[in-house]
Amino acid sequence: MDTKQATLHYICDMYLRLSREDGDKEDGNKSESDSIANQRDLISAFLEKHPEITLHKVRIDDGYTGVNFDRPDFISMMESVKNKEINCIIVKDFSRLGRNFIETGKYIEKIFPFMGVRFISINDDYDSAKPKTASDNLIVPVKNLMNDAYCRDISIKIRSQLEIKRRKGQFIAPFAAFGYLKDPEDRHHLIVDEFAAGVVQDIFKLFLNGYSAQAIAEYTNKRGIPSPLEYKRLIGSNYQSPFKRNPKAQWTAVTVLRILKNPLYIGVLEQGKRSSPNYKVKKQFAVPQEQWAVLENTHEPIVSRDTFENTAKILRTDTRTAPGEETLFPLAGLLYCADCGRSMVRKNNSTASNPYYYYICSGSKEKSGCKSHSIRDELLIEAVFATVQAHIRFVLEVEQTLADIARLPYTGRQVKKTDERLNAKQSEVEKYRRYRMKLHEDYTDGIITREDYIAFGRRYDQKVKEAEDAILALSQEIDRLVEGKSEQQQWIAYFKRHQDIEELNRKLAVELIDRIAVYEDRRIHIDFKFQYEYENTMAFIQCVERIVPKPSDHREVV
Repeated sequence: MDTKQATLHYICDMYLRLSREDGDKEDGNKSESDSIANQRDLISAFLEKHPEITLHKVRIDDGYTGVNFDRPDFISMMESVKNKEINCIIVKDFSRLGRNFIETGKYIEKIFPFMGVRFISINDDYDSAKPKTASDNLIVPVKNLMNDAYCRDISIKIRSQLEIKRRKGQFIAPFAAFGYLKDPEDRHHLIVDEFAAGVVQDIFKLFLNGYSAQAIAEYTNKRGIPSPLEYKRLIGSNYQSPFKRNPKAQWTAVTVLRILKNPLYIGVLEQGKRSSPNYKVKKQFAVPQEQWAVLENTHEPIVSRDTFENTAKILRTDTRTAPGEETLFPLAGLLYCADCGRSMVRKNNSTASNPYYYYICSGSKEKSGCKSHSIRDELLIEAVFATVQAHIRFVLEVEQTLADIARLPYTGRQVKKTDERLNAKQSEVEKYRRYRMKLHEDYTDGIITREDYIAFGRRYDQKVKEAEDAILALSQEIDRLVEGKSEQQQWIAYFKRHQDIEELNRKLAVELIDRIAVYEDRRIHIDFKFQYEYENTMAFIQCVERIVPKPSDHREVV
């Protein structure tokens, strides 16, 4: 279109903008006055009184901040300027063009005049086609500065409000994570989405049963389960992702891993993990973890804490599925060399007449490396399974022993007197206190320097404190065991529910085992879960048995 039809004829774009981020929608009255419809009506009425201006297009950036000019319709409008399609831009006021003092001033004072664009701001009574007065040189910059300052103040208020909400455990993200919905009665609270939550639970179960993230993604895609992005679209959410590559978003290994790593699913809300330097710079940076807003029990969990922690344990290990297999070897990531402590790696002997898998120490191939510690996987599975069964039987015996002990006459004070751990720690306290006194004597006699006196003194004081803390913890543990509090037996119930196991699978191994050490002679040593609770309980039983003579029918724990 030719813009040079007449000297005084202009072809314009009407530019409208509204942004909650700038505070344009903060209060009800302002929302109405600055609404897109109101801006359009105001400019349309202006055009009716100025027949020399012809409307080309209405440009609308609804929901885009005025702090920068990275807005789709503004960019498109400037392309029209470059292509000589328009030579006039009309806005309601300067703040609609932008709230960045420097950039907005640059457009008004330099870019528009250079490109031959007439710029009109109706409410500011500004028209670049009119002769400039002395006051214009002051009023325009002042108004732009005020708009910039207003934006800064709003940004500070919004940041403060969001921080308060985060610290209160209120959910402030625009969209709920897959598995949850925003509560219709409180948009800052999450409620469980039954369908999506079921998918999340299935993902955790599959992973604990040995499926890789990629295998889970393929499984969910084959079943036609909508991905988180696709599900948001299906339930009417306006969520958009820059990572979407296909018309219908698919499950990927990355999507699965995001779910497996998200503590939101155990009721923990983590917010404030990313931020931006200020209201003008939108590029975000990672916030140090100690500065995150983390609150527990803010909403209903979808998976148990045990499930999440077991999943995290697997994710921390360097495990992968073998080529052509969907699931992990049951003991993957749990096997370590008993001598050098390095992980055991799985190998395939495909050249043998009967191919088999075996494990060797990962450090055995180095020049000054460890021995191979080679062991076949079927022998390993058999040995581990037998040991797990034996440990569960032993735990059941411990439970019976505790039940028998509960009927015996004894006191917590008696137990504490005979507890070897307590006695050892009390001896430790006395030893370091003697060292402290001797240290003072050596300093007084000039045997050691002041610096040595201070350094050794701090070290002995720390040793005393550590021993006293251990005494307190052990004493409290004994009190709880004497009282027979139910939480002390929760670890027993954890093993008890597996008493009827028929085979060793991935889920069972991860739930019950912390670490397996393999020796060169093919012996294994297993560190089971709840080792601390187990050792405390055994020490308690031994103390009671030293205090109270065992009746003839009392079961002795070996």
